[in-house]
Amino acid sequence: MNAWGIYLVASAALVGALTPQLVGVAQDSREGSDYRMADGIRSVLDSLRPGTVVTFSYGALSAGESARLSGHEVSFVNDNLTVAVRTLYSLPNVTLSPGVEYRVWLGGGSVRVGEIG
Repeated sequence: MNAWGIYLVASAALVGALTPQLVGVAQDSREGSDYRMADGIRSVLDSLRPGTVVTFSYGALSAGESARLSGHEVSFVNDNLTVAVRTLYSLPNVTLSPGVEYRVWLGGGSVRVGEIG
């Protein structure tokens, strides 16, 4: 076997050995990013006070991404990965889309959500 053959075999073996670790690092990074997105939405909702109306949107339009509000939980869904955080107030059952503006307010002890536009 010549030097190029040994080099190619060694390179393929290295890529094969490192792929699982790289996939794990990418998954952890994505999960951290999704957690920060869910926590940011939770922060907006938990900061509401009676009589205050807040307008917000999150992210850019992207396939496979959405934020779900339900019960006392904000869940951020990115393809098949879901990250959830707890909120102070009761939330309606609604799915928020990235890049869309929403109006949120506190009414009767629970959060109300309305899409703008």
